[in-house]
Amino acid sequence: MTKDIRALTGIRGAAAAIIVLYHFGQVYLFDGGRLAYFPIPHGYLPVDLFFMLSGYVIALTYQHAFDSEKFEHFLIFLVKRVARLYPAYLAIGLLYILKIVVGLSGNDTLAMFSPYDVVGNFLMLTGWGLHIKPLMGVSWAASAEMGSYLLVPLLIAVAIRRSPLVCALVGVAAFVGIVAINASGKGANGPLDVTSGDSFYPLLRAIVGFAMGMVIFRFADHLDRLSAMMQDVLLAVVLAVIFLLAFTITADLPIYLLFIVLVALLSRDGRLAQLLFGNAPIYHIGMISYSIYLIHPLFVSFAVHGWRSFGQTGIAYVLSAGACFVVIWLLAELSYRFVEMPGRALVMHLFERKTKNSGKSPNKPTNKNAPE
Repeated sequence: MTKDIRALTGIRGAAAAIIVLYHFGQVYLFDGGRLAYFPIPHGYLPVDLFFMLSGYVIALTYQHAFDSEKFEHFLIFLVKRVARLYPAYLAIGLLYILKIVVGLSGNDTLAMFSPYDVVGNFLMLTGWGLHIKPLMGVSWAASAEMGSYLLVPLLIAVAIRRSPLVCALVGVAAFVGIVAINASGKGANGPLDVTSGDSFYPLLRAIVGFAMGMVIFRFADHLDRLSAMMQDVLLAVVLAVIFLLAFTITADLPIYLLFIVLVALLSRDGRLAQLLFGNAPIYHIGMISYSIYLIHPLFVSFAVHGWRSFGQTGIAYVLSAGACFVVIWLLAELSYRFVEMPGRALVMHLFERKTKNSGKSPNKPTNKNAPE
């Protein structure tokens, strides 16, 4: 499969929307500040879906990228990943700093960040268990994913190029890893909601999801033995069960395991997958989902402020949050068009020019038709 898998991009958009609703619903407004406004159960788990999707797409795109042992192939890969994540991370991080400087972040001040924290945030290391105070609380996920990239050649060599049995063992190891995270007791709002930079579990969470995505890539084509109708039925059942479990159980692992099946089914880009997640609006949200993810926490406090200013009622918060959603979407559009895409092109241009000046030709060992 070398085409753009629209359903996998679209599900990113749906996952980002759930995360936004989760964080806006998690604010404690009523009952003396003890009752969340509209809690979204397991609303942190879509981050794990992000990791699986990234692992799948990286396997699809780079499955033939590291046939040789030349270090420059891996270097090119890392530069392309930095070009994908860092420009928006840096630009949106400046918005967080601006919010603090103008006094819109409550009691937060820049003095809260030590020089060590400043360097760690600048280098995007907040999700590596290095005890770095994050400027953006959600940045741990992008940071942890960046850390996962360091293992890509090894994961491809083991999960993609070795026998199916070896790949299955990688899946078992990944499952053991997620069970360990689940049992760690470090989850904030649920067993797998492990985000603190004070432990290595967030990084492990990303690596496990990333590896699982590669395992899914290796075995998902077995679904092609099923008819298109049967794939659609299975997708509908999996989505229904995920929804049902989300509202009926507190355990995360059953939903996590269903995410594996969900990604595999969506990777076939069938009719129902296209209808639900490949349609133009959801697909576009998926395209700008990274900026949405980084930007949205900036506005939770504004929604609360609007609630306080306009009557402290449920409808006041809904209207205030709705206005914030519009602003988040507009800023994400601007970030995607004027930061993410130009930033990616600029980083690659600078790297290629430096490589050219050094007398080396930057080979690009990628599947050119596959999405990145």
